[in-house]
Amino acid sequence: MEVSEVSDVMQATPPVPRQSKPHSMRTAVSTCAFRPVACAVVLALGGAGVAGCTASAEDVRAPQDQLFFPTGIAATSDERSLFVVNANSELRYDSGSVAVVDVGVVQNVIASWLDHPEQDQTGCSRDPDHSETLICEEAQFFRKDAAVRVGNFATDLAVQDFSATGGITRVFVPTRGDPSITWADFFNGSLHCTVGTDSYSLCDDSHRLTSVQNNPDLTAVPSEPFGVFADATNGFAMVTHLSTGAVTLIRAPSESSRVTVVDVIGGVFAGDPTTGLRGASGIAGRQPNAKGDMVYVSSSTERRIQTFTVGELDVGGGVKAASYLLPGDFFFLDTVGNNSGDSSNSRGIQFSPSGDRLYITNRAPPMLQIYDTSLSPSGVPRNETIGASDICREASTVAVLDAGDGERAYVTCFQDGQVYVVDPTGQSRVEDIITVGRGPYASATITGKNGPGRKLLFVSNFLEDTIAVIDVTPGSARRNRVVLRIGTPRAP
Repeated sequence: MEVSEVSDVMQATPPVPRQSKPHSMRTAVSTCAFRPVACAVVLALGGAGVAGCTASAEDVRAPQDQLFFPTGIAATSDERSLFVVNANSELRYDSGSVAVVDVGVVQNVIASWLDHPEQDQTGCSRDPDHSETLICEEAQFFRKDAAVRVGNFATDLAVQDFSATGGITRVFVPTRGDPSITWADFFNGSLHCTVGTDSYSLCDDSHRLTSVQNNPDLTAVPSEPFGVFADATNGFAMVTHLSTGAVTLIRAPSESSRVTVVDVIGGVFAGDPTTGLRGASGIAGRQPNAKGDMVYVSSSTERRIQTFTVGELDVGGGVKAASYLLPGDFFFLDTVGNNSGDSSNSRGIQFSPSGDRLYITNRAPPMLQIYDTSLSPSGVPRNETIGASDICREASTVAVLDAGDGERAYVTCFQDGQVYVVDPTGQSRVEDIITVGRGPYASATITGKNGPGRKLLFVSNFLEDTIAVIDVTPGSARRNRVVLRIGTPRAP
């Protein structure tokens, strides 16, 4: 399979969800999709009548300690763990997975490497092309028996953190191959998404959302689930859909038994005049975990940002819970771009921690736009352009971090293998360009809140099965450089 960009791979499901292919991990027969080399040998030896390859479950079982087409990535609020989605986009295994990286181990390896670069690191070697970078086998960074298995072609990951009220942490993962949204609870250092206690389990049907109220007779989850946002205080998650322009609402209180899809709004955005597709892409909350949070959604087919709030209904006993989507104001991206202000194909969006600044990555033209989203005297966000910077082609996502010397936006550039560092002050400017690896897609920030560890940016490299770890610590001699590569790059 030739993959030019993870978010533009051919539709993983047919346009009618009810006719989607069966759950890819629940098929009993292992086909040539899982073992292309073995199948080629069989056919070359005259096995023209062979319908499929014989392979045991262990032969195609997704490994726990490897990266394979990593996409979504996000950290827990205490920054001790990092979740990484493996999309399994070549179907080399029977499923994708969500792995758990121990951030403490990462910090220790980096500290040892930077303090004593002359010493050998177990399972690591110096990058021959970039002497400042250490390449390490990934197994040593994964928490043992903490991963779970999910569907194929997963795109994103959001963390819902109930730890402030003594609860668990939860992750949501949109899976394009079904289509579905998988969720898992994280406690005791491991992810859990089955009723049993088996380690490295395939998430069961109760943790795989496919229809409203988990009822197959009601509205199905639309095809191509793509971006995801989660809010613990308000008890919900939201998912965008790349080919239908739909937005799905998930009721997600701390009580795991009540997680369910409760609303779907289709056709939120206008269609592409060439393909007819209606794309909802990026999603972010203005002030996550603030009561009445406003959620912004971007589009890959229309030059518009749509806002939503979540309505609540009494679900019994005087308890109110997220129940329906309320489309709010919208604004056009018409102050910067082609044709006298026409910025289209928006992808990743992200807010500053205060919620007063919104960053939007566009592909036509390639640009990072910055909007003032502070509240006006009337109490509504201003949504006014305050800056824009030219960036790379095929930008995917954006992360925001103030490492101690002012806020920066970090834009992943899938096609160019880079991360653009944008300083938003004034009219904004590109401050640095970092080479990170092939196919950088998602990123996650670590502020070093748990001790003297460095401030870091983790970037998933989809096309080479690695995670690039960038030092973003102010004053560091290696600031904005990849100091560690988790995993050995796969050959093109």
